[in-house]
Amino acid sequence: MTGTMELQNLITSIVYEVKTVLRDDTLSLYYKIAFSILKILCVCGFNLGRIYPEKRNRNPLLPPPIPTFSSLQNDVLEGATDSAVHQQGENKPSEAEKETDSSAVQSCDSKTHDSPGFNELTTESAAAVEQSDFRPTVVVVIPVYVRTLQQRKEVLELVTSLANQTYKPAQVLLVDDASPLQWYNIGTSVMPAQCGGEKQQAEEVAASVKLPEGFKLIKCPKNHGPAAARSLGLGLAMTEHQAQIVNFIDSDCEADIHWVEAMVKAHYKELVKSKTSAEGTMIGAILSGVTYAYGNTAVDKFHDHYGTLNGRIKINGEGLLYGPSCNISIRICKKLISEVGGFDESFPKAAFEDVDFCVRANKCGILTQCAKDAKVWHKYGVSLPQLFRMFQRYGASEWAVLERHPEYMELYGASYHIPAQAPKVVT
Repeated sequence: MTGTMELQNLITSIVYEVKTVLRDDTLSLYYKIAFSILKILCVCGFNLGRIYPEKRNRNPLLPPPIPTFSSLQNDVLEGATDSAVHQQGENKPSEAEKETDSSAVQSCDSKTHDSPGFNELTTESAAAVEQSDFRPTVVVVIPVYVRTLQQRKEVLELVTSLANQTYKPAQVLLVDDASPLQWYNIGTSVMPAQCGGEKQQAEEVAASVKLPEGFKLIKCPKNHGPAAARSLGLGLAMTEHQAQIVNFIDSDCEADIHWVEAMVKAHYKELVKSKTSAEGTMIGAILSGVTYAYGNTAVDKFHDHYGTLNGRIKINGEGLLYGPSCNISIRICKKLISEVGGFDESFPKAAFEDVDFCVRANKCGILTQCAKDAKVWHKYGVSLPQLFRMFQRYGASEWAVLERHPEYMELYGASYHIPAQAPKVVT
């Protein structure tokens, strides 16, 4: 009986989605057919994930704490003095280079902070200056997990896009979540089998990575998932760099040259126009940018048309239901630290942990708003199996957000997606 009900629900979902696509007058006949096929694939993947859900990797915390660096002494980089960033073509760094490169790699012996020290941005502080003079401390956090040479290439392309920002962040933290491919080392022989079977010379894999000034690599000895990596970066951003704004982006993305600047301007506008209400609502303390597909395939256009990574607008006018963590900016405030906490690392995969974070924040009166000028390009897997697995991963993690927020499906139904019309070329 249960199997029959699941099949009926699957057929009902497919029929509903296909009808929705066919009724879309903005699509040509070709894309109506193509998107209908892709929708069927997504629905099947999502429902399979629901049938075989992923288990949490640890018990959930309410709220998940934002770790301070002092609480992470045993979880960060093994070996406090070894640098992962060296000059090209040198097998062993000199003592001078070690001293220089130590600023680019976080170690366990750094000074500790028992509590985050930051200068909280307020409506009054923003209103007292012009937008051009609004210069908050911004830190960018990137969870990194590299298994293949292609993923290594994507990380380096992201680093380049962030190095060329018109508004320079105070620090860019790359939190390497125990990557199987040691993409940042030099002088280490890495066989092709360790790179997903790609036929490349070991020297190419082991080539050095010279991070630009203002970039720091955090190496974790164990893999805990992207949510844990983001929370670790958030804690370090606050305690080590006194961040007032923390931007998050994924390692398979590229940022528009004005991405950080656009987030800062959006935060300024939210601060100036907002006043804390009697209920303590903080307008726009979380901002979600617009994420475009990097490529130009039918799958990329599918993601753009339905705004896969663009959050959802609530029909009651209170901003977004959530903002995807590949393009999100958080204004640090005491309420967020004490009541919302960090990203919940108990979520099984890279799915729904950002939804949970934003819904928790909304319950605490911290709203999520859209920053339409903060543009990021995401490099989706464009094959049909990759699309299927993507939505299977979503379906397998849905229960984790429903467990904490039983009202989520009602909230989802009272919202709609943000479509994205991607420019052809990354600017």
